[in-house]
This record gives sequence, C-alpha cells and structure tokens, in this order.
Amino acid sequence: MPLILGDMQDLTDMPTYQIVTCFDDSVCYMPDIDAVTNVFKQVYSVLDAGGDFMFDAHSLHQMDDLFPGYMYNYQTEDYAFLWTSYEGEVPHSAEHDLTFFLYDEKIDAYKPLIETHKERTYPVEVYKQALVEAGFNSIEVTSDFGNEPVTDTSVRWFFHAKNDACGRSDC
Repeated sequence: MPLILGDMQDLTDMPTYQIVTCFDDSVCYMPDIDAVTNVFKQVYSVLDAGGDFMFDAHSLHQMDDLFPGYMYNYQTEDYAFLWTSYEGEVPHSAEHDLTFFLYDEKIDAYKPLIETHKERTYPVEVYKQALVEAGFNSIEVTSDFGNEPVTDTSVRWFFHAKNDACGRSDC
C-alpha cells in the first residue's frame, strides 16, 4: 500500500477506500470547526458506500484541565525531549512547546530542534454535527480506544462514522 503525503483538507483525485483512519488527534490541528467539517466532507467523498471513518480527538477534559501546565521530559544518551503545554488562545485549545536536543558528533554537543504545536477540540456534539453535515449518518463515540463509554473525565474520544450512502458523483 503506498504512503501518500497530502493535505487532508483536499483529497481530490484520491482513490476510494472502504476504511479511512485519522488518528493521533490529527483533526485537533485544524484551525476551526469549518476546517474540521471540510476534512470530514473530503473523507466522505473518498469512502465507498458503507465505508468506515475512524478518528480520535482530545476531550474537553484533556484540553481544558490536563494540558495547561503539563510538562514531560525524557532523556537518553543520544537525545533529550522537553514538552511543555499551556492554555491556547481560543476555547478548548492548547499550545505545546516541544524541544528536542539531538547529539551532533561534529560539534560534540546537543543541537536543539524547537516546535510549537497548536491544537483545538470541540464538544462531542459539535463533532457529530460536523459529521452529519458531511453526510455521515451512523456515528459512535467511545473512549479508551473503543473500550469505554465517554464520561466527563475521558481523555480522548474515538469516533466511528459510517458512510451508509455514496457521497461521490460516480456512484
């Protein structure tokens, strides 16, 4: 199976699939709910009739209560990793400052690589509405990788949406 690098907001000219997955909170990197809805529409357009779309998203609890002030550090002989999270600029968002220190033999020192990640989530009902707007009509939401129901303290939500009709023009 080929690996395709692209923009999930434009799946034009992609083949169709029975299953599309989008994990590791990728949808949380979209700037707003319109962009999320567009991603869902794009996925719907490349699903076979009866196809499945599965994705995950950070919960409100994760974004609002756990990420602000979160820190994680990890170190080996070859690298070190620092992760600091704080409240984002818009509701239910977080920014993550990530710094990787990679050992460079040429200079006998560690070189930093610095990234800032901005993520945003929405209430479950907002995601469901965006999926319905995209054409999906069978939507399940769980937590703990599909093993538990969603609660107020769920950290990550797992969505399974079905395309029970063909949303493409060539059906």
